Amino acid sequence: MRIKFWGSRGSLPSPTKHKDVVDLFQKLITQAKKFGMKDLDDFSSAIKEGRFGHPLSFGGNTTCIEVADSNQAVFIDMGSGLREAGTYHTSQGRKEFSIFLTHMHWDHIMGLPFFIPVYVPGAKITIYHVHDNTPEFVKINFNGVNFPLKFEQLSSKIEFKKLDVHKSIQLENFKITPLQLDHPGQAFGYRFESKDEALTVGIDSEYKRLTDESLKDDLPSYQKLDLLVFDGQYEMAELANKFDWGHCSPSIGVDLALREGIRNIVMAHHDPWADYQKLKTMHEKTQKYLEAQLPAYKNVWDRIDKNGPKVYFAYDGLEIDLAK
Repeated sequence: MRIKFWGSRGSLPSPTKHKDVVDLFQKLITQAKKFGMKDLDDFSSAIKEGRFGHPLSFGGNTTCIEVADSNQAVFIDMGSGLREAGTYHTSQGRKEFSIFLTHMHWDHIMGLPFFIPVYVPGAKITIYHVHDNTPEFVKINFNGVNFPLKFEQLSSKIEFKKLDVHKSIQLENFKITPLQLDHPGQAFGYRFESKDEALTVGIDSEYKRLTDESLKDDLPSYQKLDLLVFDGQYEMAELANKFDWGHCSPSIGVDLALREGIRNIVMAHHDPWADYQKLKTMHEKTQKYLEAQLPAYKNVWDRIDKNGPKVYFAYDGLEIDLAK
């Protein structure tokens, strides 16, 4: 399986400002001088190769994640990142789309009016959901007031399919199981299994339930897992002032990954107020925390013959192939 992030921000899109670009290039130029670079071609190559660090930006679109295997692709959430995903896949000739919704907060449905396939005659879009009121709130996007067109004017065929939490469905090669998350108004994650690989998308969630007993029927969604997309919106120091906001911190995700033997964990749903430097620092602190805690879980990782989880901070365009 492969996973790609078309949108990695939470709550609100975070476009890159002119000042951000100017500041970034100033830092890159300073680093280039320290490296003794004087050639623009070498400077360009260094940027492309990640010699100045990678990524150079942590994305601006709200949540849209693609999960794919050799011959199918599905999407989780319809944040503003769905626009680019739709444009790309339409250019590749795709006309059938499956979308799994975590919840109906605005940042997770705002991309649908700009998703080109909804305007393509003959295109079919299936929206899978757990909430009872999903069709009603998705259609609000197209009421003639929030957006010029009404739902009935769209050229594609859009179908809603309700799922039951903890009950799996088979969609071509994917076995997909919804799980309960900890978020105001309720949110639901999804575990994807294909052949001998498994990944879980677990955003938006505060992860108040972490013990085996409190997770109950959700526990299997975090076990025997190759990759977990985790809600790492806030630093630990920020969580006390944001109780019940429905988001979590990277170090809690690291603890979960260490305990359950999850070999890859991706922190996503970045705070729109977090600039590049803050997220870069959070990534560095998370890596140090992982290294400090890893010895306590040596028995877990020896049992699965691995050296511990790899930590990523999501950015728009990040792709991970579980086969690698």
